[in-house]
Amino acid sequence: MRKALGARRKKVRRSLDEDLPEDHTVANLRKVLALTKVLNSTLQLNELLALIMKTSSEVMRSEVASLLLIDETSNELVFRVALGGKGAELEEKFRVKMGEGIAGSVAASGKPEIVNNPHKDPRFAKRFDNSTGFITRAILCVPMKARGKVIGVLQAINPLRREGFGPEDLELFETFADQAAIAIENAQLHGEIVKQEKAKQALKIAHEIQQNFLPDLTSRRYGVDLCALTLPAFDVGGDLYDVISLDGNRVGVILGDVSGKGVPAALYMVRAMSEYRFLAPQAKDPAELLTSLNQRLSVNSPFGMFLTMICLLIDRNTNTVQYSSAGHLPILLRKSAGGIPEILKGAQSPPLGLMAETSFFLNTAHLETGDALFLYTDGVVEARDKRGKEYMIERLAECVKEEADSAAGYSERIFEDVRKFTTGADQHDDITALTVVIP
Repeated sequence: MRKALGARRKKVRRSLDEDLPEDHTVANLRKVLALTKVLNSTLQLNELLALIMKTSSEVMRSEVASLLLIDETSNELVFRVALGGKGAELEEKFRVKMGEGIAGSVAASGKPEIVNNPHKDPRFAKRFDNSTGFITRAILCVPMKARGKVIGVLQAINPLRREGFGPEDLELFETFADQAAIAIENAQLHGEIVKQEKAKQALKIAHEIQQNFLPDLTSRRYGVDLCALTLPAFDVGGDLYDVISLDGNRVGVILGDVSGKGVPAALYMVRAMSEYRFLAPQAKDPAELLTSLNQRLSVNSPFGMFLTMICLLIDRNTNTVQYSSAGHLPILLRKSAGGIPEILKGAQSPPLGLMAETSFFLNTAHLETGDALFLYTDGVVEARDKRGKEYMIERLAECVKEEADSAAGYSERIFEDVRKFTTGADQHDDITALTVVIP
């Protein structure tokens, strides 16, 4: 690639040095066509900028060429590249305010300028010469425009073996700047596409890691009937669930919702689940477990994130469930005898990760064979239809009022009802539902 570029550059230089018989306009056209081929030889922005600078010096036969691009964040011109003599010291060192100096004036007005005696021009910014020791004798400065918008300026400084720049220089340099601006815009667009593709690939990997971290509840037997379904609002989400078999015929169950969305939420989710799996076998009850987990998550909490969680400990020997809530939505209980499912009452505590010193309350309920517990995130009850109306817990209770033949039957019914309710509306939050049925 580099050899090919070098050969093309040599060809351009030869064409620029030849004494062509054509008139001035035709000669310049030939030069621009040759230069355009060089500019189109790369889509790597840094390489392109260096190539523009080198070619600018050659085509204008100037001592120094410099390129300044507009930083849209600060609305300043930035010396991205500067080649030739002491001008190389300008690289990445200087910023020029819009309207400052010759370059700033050209960027602000969008009109080219020839200044053959800059030290007599009140706009001339001497600080660049003073800081580098370079002496500016003449400036040819033209705006670079893409889609009618100024994206920067191109300068040729101090013509070689000439007193100053003339109109014919301006004509050629303007045409070259137009081609350079198009090449820069193409390179920037290419860079954005590459960046987006890398981001998509990173999201894909994060999604796979997250999905692999969530347990497959169908591949193991826990002594209770379990099913969890989740649908992230984005490629990766912040909803989590886990089930662990503990000693004494006990089963630990958690369901949580990380604040935020996307990769940060997914990383926080993985951290929380890792901590939970380490702490669960050591804790005597859900309240103690949440206390330990909160202390760990409160240390170096990234981006001010937090986690709501409901934690259950189901004892198969006594058919009791102990539960503790860290700011999460209440558990919905459907009794095997039928009737409208009811909310399990219990004291609430703040979410995890906010304050290290937080008390968590322990609640207990007795279960019967066929009883079903429903854990869910706010993506379920706050799902909106196309008019903006929320799904609400009352509809969820109505949805699971009729008995299903399994935990999977309940969870699938919930998801189908949420999908039906939200038809025509965008999903704005992760949706997760976990069902436990006592056999």
